Amino acid sequence: MLSFIETKNSVDKELYEVEMILKNMGKDFNSGLTKDIFDYFFKVPGKYLRPLLIILSAKTIKPNMTMEQKKKLIELSVAIELIHSASLVHDDIIDNDLIRRGQKTLNNVHGRKIAVLSGDIFYAKAFSILLKLPTMEEKRIITQVIEEMCIAEIEQARNKEISREDYLNIIKGKTAVFMSACCKLGAKAAEANEDEIIKLEEFGLNFGMVYQIVDDCMDGDCNAIKNNITIENAKEFAIKADEAIENLETSIYKQGLISLLNYVIDLSNREIKKA
Repeated sequence: MLSFIETKNSVDKELYEVEMILKNMGKDFNSGLTKDIFDYFFKVPGKYLRPLLIILSAKTIKPNMTMEQKKKLIELSVAIELIHSASLVHDDIIDNDLIRRGQKTLNNVHGRKIAVLSGDIFYAKAFSILLKLPTMEEKRIITQVIEEMCIAEIEQARNKEISREDYLNIIKGKTAVFMSACCKLGAKAAEANEDEIIKLEEFGLNFGMVYQIVDDCMDGDCNAIKNNITIENAKEFAIKADEAIENLETSIYKQGLISLLNYVIDLSNREIKKA
Protein backbone atom coordinates (compact mmCIF):
# COMPACT_ATOMS: atom_id res chain seq x y z
CA MET A 1 0.00 0.00 0.00
CA LEU A 2 1.22 3.49 -0.85
CA SER A 3 2.27 5.94 1.86
CA PHE A 4 0.82 9.46 1.95
CA ILE A 5 4.03 10.83 0.37
CA GLU A 6 3.96 8.17 -2.36
CA THR A 7 0.32 9.01 -3.03
CA LYS A 8 1.17 12.68 -3.54
CA ASN A 9 4.13 11.71 -5.69
CA SER A 10 1.85 9.67 -7.99
CA VAL A 11 0.14 12.91 -9.04
CA ASP A 12 2.97 15.33 -8.27
CA LYS A 13 2.83 17.03 -11.67
CA GLU A 14 -0.84 17.95 -11.25
CA LEU A 15 -0.39 19.05 -7.63
CA TYR A 16 2.61 21.17 -8.61
CA GLU A 17 0.50 22.97 -11.22
CA VAL A 18 -2.21 23.63 -8.63
CA GLU A 19 0.35 24.93 -6.14
CA MET A 20 2.02 27.23 -8.68
CA ILE A 21 -1.28 28.72 -9.83
CA LEU A 22 -2.24 29.48 -6.22
CA LYS A 23 1.19 30.88 -5.33
CA ASN A 24 1.14 33.20 -8.37
CA MET A 25 -2.48 34.28 -8.06
CA GLY A 26 -1.55 37.46 -6.20
CA LYS A 27 -0.11 38.79 -9.45
CA ASP A 28 -3.68 39.19 -10.74
CA PHE A 29 -4.19 42.18 -8.42
CA ASN A 30 -2.99 45.76 -8.64
CA SER A 31 -3.75 46.36 -4.97
CA GLY A 32 -0.61 45.88 -2.92
CA LEU A 33 -2.41 44.53 0.14
CA THR A 34 -4.58 42.07 -1.81
CA LYS A 35 -1.49 40.73 -3.57
CA ASP A 36 0.32 40.48 -0.23
CA ILE A 37 -2.59 38.54 1.28
CA PHE A 38 -2.59 35.96 -1.53
CA ASP A 39 1.20 35.66 -1.44
CA TYR A 40 1.21 35.28 2.35
CA PHE A 41 -1.60 32.74 2.62
CA PHE A 42 -0.52 30.45 -0.22
CA LYS A 43 3.23 30.51 0.40
CA VAL A 44 2.73 27.69 2.93
CA PRO A 45 0.74 24.96 1.17
CA GLY A 46 -1.72 22.74 2.98
CA LYS A 47 -2.05 18.99 2.54
CA TYR A 48 -4.11 19.49 -0.66
CA LEU A 49 -6.45 16.69 0.37
CA ARG A 50 -9.33 18.02 -1.73
CA PRO A 51 -7.31 18.43 -4.94
CA LEU A 52 -5.88 14.97 -4.23
CA LEU A 53 -9.39 13.53 -4.03
CA ILE A 54 -10.33 15.18 -7.33
CA ILE A 55 -7.22 14.07 -9.20
CA LEU A 56 -7.02 10.54 -7.76
CA SER A 57 -10.73 9.94 -8.40
CA ALA A 58 -10.35 11.05 -12.01
CA LYS A 59 -7.27 8.92 -12.59
CA THR A 60 -8.85 5.92 -10.91
CA ILE A 61 -11.38 6.01 -13.74
CA LYS A 62 -9.11 7.20 -16.55
CA PRO A 63 -5.35 7.00 -15.85
CA ASN A 64 -4.43 8.52 -19.22
CA MET A 65 -6.47 11.69 -19.62
CA THR A 66 -6.51 14.05 -22.59
CA MET A 67 -4.85 17.47 -22.31
CA GLU A 68 -8.29 19.09 -22.19
CA GLN A 69 -9.41 16.81 -19.35
CA LYS A 70 -6.19 17.47 -17.42
CA LYS A 71 -6.69 21.22 -17.83
CA LYS A 72 -10.20 20.95 -16.44
CA LEU A 73 -8.92 18.83 -13.56
CA ILE A 74 -6.37 21.50 -12.60
CA GLU A 75 -8.97 24.28 -12.84
CA LEU A 76 -11.39 22.36 -10.62
CA SER A 77 -8.62 21.62 -8.12
CA VAL A 78 -7.57 25.27 -7.90
CA ALA A 79 -11.18 26.42 -7.47
CA ILE A 80 -11.81 23.82 -4.76
CA GLU A 81 -8.63 24.75 -2.87
CA LEU A 82 -9.64 28.42 -3.00
CA ILE A 83 -13.06 27.58 -1.57
CA HIS A 84 -11.46 25.47 1.16
CA SER A 85 -9.02 28.30 1.90
CA ALA A 86 -11.85 30.82 2.15
CA SER A 87 -13.63 28.59 4.65
CA LEU A 88 -10.43 28.27 6.71
CA VAL A 89 -9.97 32.04 6.83
CA HIS A 90 -13.56 32.51 8.02
CA ASP A 91 -13.21 29.65 10.53
CA ASP A 92 -10.10 31.29 11.99
CA ILE A 93 -12.08 34.50 12.51
CA ILE A 94 -15.01 32.70 14.14
CA ASP A 95 -12.74 30.65 16.42
CA ASN A 96 -10.27 33.50 16.98
CA ASP A 97 -7.43 31.18 15.97
CA LEU A 98 -4.07 32.92 15.74
CA ILE A 99 -1.88 30.30 14.02
CA ARG A 100 -2.46 28.16 10.93
CA ARG A 101 0.11 26.03 9.10
CA GLY A 102 2.85 27.35 11.34
CA GLN A 103 2.26 31.03 10.59
CA LYS A 104 -0.03 33.77 11.88
CA THR A 105 -3.61 33.68 10.61
CA LEU A 106 -4.87 36.54 8.45
CA ASN A 107 -7.05 37.82 11.29
CA ASN A 108 -3.97 37.82 13.53
CA VAL A 109 -1.92 39.77 10.98
CA HIS A 110 -4.51 42.15 9.50
CA GLY A 111 -7.48 42.10 11.88
CA ARG A 112 -10.96 40.64 11.51
CA LYS A 113 -12.32 43.09 8.92
CA ILE A 114 -9.59 42.48 6.33
CA ALA A 115 -9.60 38.75 7.10
CA VAL A 116 -13.34 38.54 6.33
CA LEU A 117 -12.80 40.34 3.04
CA SER A 118 -9.82 38.09 2.27
CA GLY A 119 -12.01 35.00 2.60
CA ASP A 120 -14.58 36.69 0.38
CA ILE A 121 -12.06 37.37 -2.37
CA PHE A 122 -10.84 33.76 -2.24
CA TYR A 123 -14.44 32.76 -2.94
CA ALA A 124 -14.66 35.33 -5.74
CA LYS A 125 -11.54 33.97 -7.44
CA ALA A 126 -12.92 30.44 -7.19
CA PHE A 127 -16.17 31.54 -8.82
CA SER A 128 -14.31 33.31 -11.62
CA ILE A 129 -12.58 30.00 -12.44
CA LEU A 130 -15.84 28.05 -12.28
CA LEU A 131 -17.56 30.47 -14.66
CA LYS A 132 -15.10 29.46 -17.38
CA LEU A 133 -16.03 25.77 -17.14
CA PRO A 134 -18.19 24.64 -20.07
CA THR A 135 -21.06 22.93 -18.21
CA MET A 136 -23.41 23.96 -15.41
CA GLU A 137 -23.04 20.67 -13.52
CA GLU A 138 -19.75 21.56 -11.81
CA LYS A 139 -21.11 24.96 -10.78
CA ARG A 140 -24.25 23.37 -9.34
CA ILE A 141 -22.27 20.78 -7.36
CA ILE A 142 -19.90 23.35 -5.86
CA THR A 143 -22.53 25.96 -4.98
CA GLN A 144 -24.53 23.23 -3.23
CA VAL A 145 -21.41 22.27 -1.25
CA ILE A 146 -20.88 25.87 -0.10
CA GLU A 147 -24.52 26.15 0.93
CA GLU A 148 -24.35 22.95 2.99
CA MET A 149 -21.05 24.01 4.58
CA CYS A 150 -22.55 27.32 5.69
CA ILE A 151 -25.71 25.71 7.06
CA ALA A 152 -23.63 23.22 9.06
CA GLU A 153 -21.40 25.98 10.45
CA ILE A 154 -24.48 27.97 11.51
CA GLU A 155 -25.92 24.93 13.29
CA GLN A 156 -22.59 24.30 15.03
CA ALA A 157 -22.30 27.93 16.12
CA ARG A 158 -25.83 27.87 17.54
CA ASN A 159 -25.33 24.80 19.72
CA LYS A 160 -22.78 24.78 22.54
CA GLU A 161 -23.45 21.17 23.49
CA ILE A 162 -24.67 18.90 20.73
CA SER A 163 -26.00 15.37 20.53
CA ARG A 164 -24.32 12.56 18.66
CA GLU A 165 -26.88 12.81 15.85
CA ASP A 166 -26.45 16.59 15.59
CA TYR A 167 -22.69 16.21 15.46
CA LEU A 168 -22.75 13.63 12.68
CA ASN A 169 -25.12 15.81 10.64
CA ILE A 170 -22.91 18.86 11.15
CA ILE A 171 -19.67 17.19 10.09
CA LYS A 172 -21.44 15.63 7.13
CA GLY A 173 -22.50 19.10 6.01
CA LYS A 174 -19.31 21.01 6.71
CA THR A 175 -16.72 18.39 5.65
CA ALA A 176 -17.99 15.09 4.24
CA VAL A 177 -20.28 16.55 1.56
CA PHE A 178 -17.38 18.69 0.34
CA MET A 179 -15.03 15.71 0.02
CA SER A 180 -17.74 13.65 -1.62
CA ALA A 181 -18.20 16.43 -4.18
CA CYS A 182 -14.45 16.43 -4.88
CA CYS A 183 -14.58 12.74 -5.77
CA LYS A 184 -17.68 13.29 -7.89
CA LEU A 185 -16.09 16.19 -9.75
CA GLY A 186 -13.00 14.11 -10.48
CA ALA A 187 -15.09 11.17 -11.66
CA LYS A 188 -17.19 13.35 -13.95
CA ALA A 189 -14.08 15.04 -15.37
CA ALA A 190 -12.89 11.55 -16.36
CA GLU A 191 -16.29 10.79 -17.93
CA ALA A 192 -17.07 8.02 -15.44
CA ASN A 193 -20.34 6.13 -15.72
CA GLU A 194 -23.10 6.61 -13.16
CA ASP A 195 -22.15 3.56 -11.10
CA GLU A 196 -18.51 4.69 -10.87
CA ILE A 197 -19.57 8.21 -9.88
CA ILE A 198 -21.79 6.87 -7.09
CA LYS A 199 -18.99 4.63 -5.75
CA LEU A 200 -16.50 7.50 -5.64
CA GLU A 201 -19.06 9.87 -4.11
CA GLU A 202 -19.71 7.32 -1.38
CA PHE A 203 -15.98 6.93 -0.77
CA GLY A 204 -15.58 10.71 -0.45
CA LEU A 205 -18.53 11.05 1.92
CA ASN A 206 -17.21 8.39 4.30
CA PHE A 207 -13.64 9.65 3.97
CA GLY A 208 -14.88 13.09 5.01
CA MET A 209 -16.61 11.64 8.07
CA VAL A 210 -13.41 9.82 9.03
CA TYR A 211 -11.29 12.92 8.55
CA GLN A 212 -13.49 15.23 10.64
CA ILE A 213 -14.01 12.76 13.49
CA VAL A 214 -10.26 12.14 13.71
CA ASP A 215 -9.52 15.86 13.53
CA ASP A 216 -12.05 16.67 16.26
CA CYS A 217 -10.91 13.84 18.54
CA MET A 218 -7.28 14.90 18.18
CA ASP A 219 -8.34 18.44 19.17
CA GLY A 220 -10.34 17.11 22.13
CA ASP A 221 -13.62 18.42 20.71
CA CYS A 222 -15.29 15.00 20.87
CA ASN A 223 -15.54 15.37 24.64
CA ALA A 224 -18.14 18.13 24.18
CA ILE A 225 -20.50 15.76 22.39
CA LYS A 226 -23.21 13.83 24.20
CA ASN A 227 -22.76 10.05 23.73
CA ASN A 228 -19.07 10.56 22.98
CA ILE A 229 -17.80 10.07 19.46
CA THR A 230 -14.51 8.15 19.39
CA ILE A 231 -11.83 7.08 16.94
CA GLU A 232 -13.63 3.74 16.71
CA ASN A 233 -16.52 5.56 15.02
CA ALA A 234 -14.07 6.95 12.49
CA LYS A 235 -12.85 3.44 11.76
CA GLU A 236 -16.43 2.34 11.07
CA PHE A 237 -16.73 5.02 8.39
CA ALA A 238 -13.31 4.01 7.05
CA ILE A 239 -14.59 0.49 6.43
CA LYS A 240 -17.55 1.93 4.50
CA ALA A 241 -15.20 4.10 2.43
CA ASP A 242 -13.00 1.12 1.59
CA GLU A 243 -16.00 -1.00 0.63
CA ALA A 244 -17.42 1.74 -1.60
CA ILE A 245 -14.61 1.46 -4.15
CA GLU A 246 -13.51 -2.15 -3.69
CA ASN A 247 -15.05 -3.17 -7.04
CA LEU A 248 -13.39 -0.39 -9.04
CA GLU A 249 -10.45 -1.47 -11.17
CA THR A 250 -7.22 -1.67 -9.16
CA SER A 251 -4.60 0.94 -10.00
CA ILE A 252 -1.97 3.08 -8.30
CA TYR A 253 -4.58 5.85 -8.13
CA LYS A 254 -7.22 3.72 -6.45
CA GLN A 255 -4.51 2.60 -4.01
CA GLY A 256 -3.81 6.29 -3.49
CA LEU A 257 -7.37 6.90 -2.33
CA ILE A 258 -7.09 4.05 0.16
CA SER A 259 -3.71 5.37 1.33
CA LEU A 260 -5.33 8.74 2.13
CA LEU A 261 -7.83 6.90 4.27
CA ASN A 262 -5.08 4.95 6.04
CA TYR A 263 -3.06 8.15 6.50
CA VAL A 264 -5.91 9.77 8.44
CA ILE A 265 -6.51 6.68 10.58
CA ASP A 266 -2.76 6.40 11.27
CA LEU A 267 -2.77 9.99 12.53
CA SER A 268 -5.33 9.00 15.15
CA ASN A 269 -3.40 5.86 16.11
CA ARG A 270 -0.22 7.88 16.68
CA GLU A 271 -2.16 10.35 18.80
CA ILE A 272 -3.61 7.54 20.92
CA LYS A 273 -0.11 6.12 21.53
CA LYS A 274 1.09 9.54 22.71
CA ALA A 275 -1.74 9.83 25.23
